[in-house]
Amino acid sequence: MQLPYSWIKELVDIDWSPEELADRLTLSGAETEVEYLTEIPFDNIVIGEVLECGPVPESDHLSKCLVTDGTEKIPVVCGAPNVAKGQKIVLAKVGAELAGGFKIKKAKLRGVESHGMICSERELGISEDHSGIMVLDEKAPVGKPFFKTMGLDDAILKLDLTPNRADLMSAFGVARDVSCLSGKPMVRPEFEIDENSEKASDYVKVGIADPDACPRYAARIIKNITVGESPWWLQRRLMLSGIRPISNIVDIANLVMLETGHPLHAFDYDTFKRKEILVRRAKEGEKFTTLDGKEHTLNPDVLLITDGAAAVGVGGIMGGLDSEVTDGTRNILLEAAFFDSRTTRRGRQKLGITSEAQARFEKGADPNMVEYAINRAAALMAQLGEGELVSGIVDCYPKRIEPKKVTLRPDKVNVLLGTKLSKERMIEILRAIEFGVEDKGNLEVTVPTFTSDITREADLAEEIIRLEGYEAVPYIDENKGPLFAPYPEDEAFKDNIRKVLTGQGYDEVYSGGLADPKLLSSISDVENPIQVINPIAEDLKVMETTMLYTLFKSAGHNISHRNIDLQLFVVGKVYLPGDPPVENYQIGLLVTGGTSDSWLGKGRELGYFDLKGAIEALTCYCRLPELEYRPKTAKILVESTSHEILMGGQKIGVIGEVNSNIARLFDVKQKLFVGLLDFEELLAHRKGEAIYRPLPKFPAAPRDLAVTVNEGVKVGEIIAAIRKNGGHLLEIVTLFDLFRGKQIGEGKKSLAFSMIYRSPERSLEAEEVQAVHNRIADNLKKEFGAEIREG
Repeated sequence: MQLPYSWIKELVDIDWSPEELADRLTLSGAETEVEYLTEIPFDNIVIGEVLECGPVPESDHLSKCLVTDGTEKIPVVCGAPNVAKGQKIVLAKVGAELAGGFKIKKAKLRGVESHGMICSERELGISEDHSGIMVLDEKAPVGKPFFKTMGLDDAILKLDLTPNRADLMSAFGVARDVSCLSGKPMVRPEFEIDENSEKASDYVKVGIADPDACPRYAARIIKNITVGESPWWLQRRLMLSGIRPISNIVDIANLVMLETGHPLHAFDYDTFKRKEILVRRAKEGEKFTTLDGKEHTLNPDVLLITDGAAAVGVGGIMGGLDSEVTDGTRNILLEAAFFDSRTTRRGRQKLGITSEAQARFEKGADPNMVEYAINRAAALMAQLGEGELVSGIVDCYPKRIEPKKVTLRPDKVNVLLGTKLSKERMIEILRAIEFGVEDKGNLEVTVPTFTSDITREADLAEEIIRLEGYEAVPYIDENKGPLFAPYPEDEAFKDNIRKVLTGQGYDEVYSGGLADPKLLSSISDVENPIQVINPIAEDLKVMETTMLYTLFKSAGHNISHRNIDLQLFVVGKVYLPGDPPVENYQIGLLVTGGTSDSWLGKGRELGYFDLKGAIEALTCYCRLPELEYRPKTAKILVESTSHEILMGGQKIGVIGEVNSNIARLFDVKQKLFVGLLDFEELLAHRKGEAIYRPLPKFPAAPRDLAVTVNEGVKVGEIIAAIRKNGGHLLEIVTLFDLFRGKQIGEGKKSLAFSMIYRSPERSLEAEEVQAVHNRIADNLKKEFGAEIREG
């Protein structure tokens, strides 16, 4: 969005420089920069007049001109087809620098001397038009500096607007904020409606078939118009606003759009087959050619403006080629309507067209600006086009859109902002931006329809503080008060999970939420996953029901790119069918490949126990109860390593090696090991704050115990028995070695445990430690048939 500084100054009589105005707008929430129409120097570029013009010998396109700058006559060779004697033109004299760094020097073309250049708009850097030289009004003063005299040295305000600031997509909108910031009134331009005795309702009837898509449509008729070039003041204003002048009628519609923020469109009334307007949805497969000459195949997403028989425009986006205003147009039907933003967006997506009108309707125009905008444009068209304005507006507005009312508590605003603004100051600010305010103790604020994002008290507080100035908010060095939002517990838990697993060497992957239904059904027991109504691809048409899908897809992608050693995890949401559907978080882990070789030795293959170790590190760090692993067959896991994970006797996940046939579905031929945990269950079992335990005062008594047992004996059961018999003196027990070999016999395994004994009250005697140690050994012999191995 861009506007000339002079336009804002015309609406609000400020004494700020363009740069100061830009700074103040930026600080009030609309980032603004100052630029100029062209970057070329203004020196030696003046208004000139062509005194003589004739052909250059032996050239079919060059003209030999004699141009005056008011003080001297200058010979210039010009190649433009439209140069002619008597024209007021733009003369770049020797020493001038034009767009692209081109410098004017004395030259000789076909033997004819040239001491300057007659310029086109492109050479001056003010547009891309290079079809001919720029011809000025016959009243342009010869010899005067071109840019300054024609007002093209004006500063341009470029606003980088957020999507919610549709109210600033107009000169009135910007001036409204400037008026509030400066304390000076905004003065809108005055105009008169001079109508004839005829009635517009006799010329056109308006009907709306879909009032939700088009809540309002208004039309006016201007007769006996003369289409021609716009006066310079209008062309200049459009140029500085980034819009190319076309003709007086089109230019006026664009001017009023920039002024009020409300788009308009002018139709050639005589092209209508019926003297009516019907706003309706397009039919499936209906054809329509827009102003840019492109034919489109439509569907009901597109809203059409029709004459009752055929389409003449696309609602809120672009007019039609057949009803375009041309030099031969004599009668105008002027449209000012309000189109729903969602309907406009769908139409834009279908047609692939963007326009100034579309941008405003899509972000939210003002339905109650229609009458002012259409009257303003009609008055200008009748004046500049020397036409007759037919009496009245044909306005179809089935259900009026009324301004919202919001209650504002001044005390609450000060609490929210930490400020000490008076009620009177709040009223002053809101009224300055044209909000209605009634003081009933609390303030009843009427929010105008030119802004659609203010719906609650906090929104009004934001308006007040951005216009009062954010420097009014006191500096604080801690979070407190009603705006303090403690970090959600589940987000903190996810952060801890990420910290632990990345510390274990895992890389995080992210779930997209969408899955291939065939692949998903091969790894998930969930039937009838949630379907996507409008999928972006056939292989992404259902919602994920397990995080294993994301892990397998990531593994397949990495391995196909020769990244074969992987430790991956994901914390993501799964979507389970139901009434209503359920969204749960899961934690997934995957390892495959091996560790890298290092100076310590060769790498090793990653496997089940690496995964199990990471899960147990996670439960330890996050203060979760101890886990139990129980054999349980799962369709995607190898039976010998398939386990369900229990916490407090309740299943919270699975772990194991992936069946090779499942891995191959995801283009993986190497071994995969996966673990899947229920995030919600882990969060529910999480213990409270960590409890401080003082460092031990008394020394530890370490002992080792090596036993040989049958292969089928579970290590977890042995550890449980050791803890039970160790009593309160056994502080820690850890498995530190596992051995299988012919030395101990087939079907046997050797396990070595490290134990630490300690008393919190005294130093232990060697005899009492040995007695407990012996009791543990005797129990293992009795319960598991263990043989005690002597060190």
